[in-house]
Amino acid sequence: MPQWRRLILDPFVPTGRDLVGKILDFAEISDKSVLLDLGSGDGRLVLEAARQGVAKAVGVEINPLLVDYSTGLARKLRLPNAVFVNEDIRRISLAFATHITAYLTTNTLRKIEPMLLTARDDAVIVTHNYPIPGWKPVEKLSTRSSSDGKTHVLYKYIPTRSAPRSLVLRRRGMLWGSHPQI
Repeated sequence: MPQWRRLILDPFVPTGRDLVGKILDFAEISDKSVLLDLGSGDGRLVLEAARQGVAKAVGVEINPLLVDYSTGLARKLRLPNAVFVNEDIRRISLAFATHITAYLTTNTLRKIEPMLLTARDDAVIVTHNYPIPGWKPVEKLSTRSSSDGKTHVLYKYIPTRSAPRSLVLRRRGMLWGSHPQI
């Protein structure tokens, strides 16, 4: 078994194509946005954000096969603002991103909470179907997907308004150590 398989936090479950646009609209991206998708899978959200003209769209994915696939699609579609990185999401800094998206389970979101706290104070974090434990969303959207016929819930967070106050205060006093910059 390849080493990266032991590091997988959640299985790859593709976001329905009709939901991708809804997620990006809900996140309120613009041409100045730097979007980071945690666990980018086949890259569909990153590629669509790049197509919509964000300054930069970055997908972080542990599976090197999915990173190669996504990178190839970005080249084929001539999207130089779409970048894919083969990395463990627990090892990156989110400080450069204005918008962060994640289709990760609540358990995984709990595990990466220290990383979420490295996000900019005004970053917009959108999670799909799973809330961040202990955080209060600033907005919630229920939407039906034509891909699977199910209702999906999107949660929007802004770290200084959503994270528990004790974590925000502790974060300001902590040194987080070094994390790879993208």
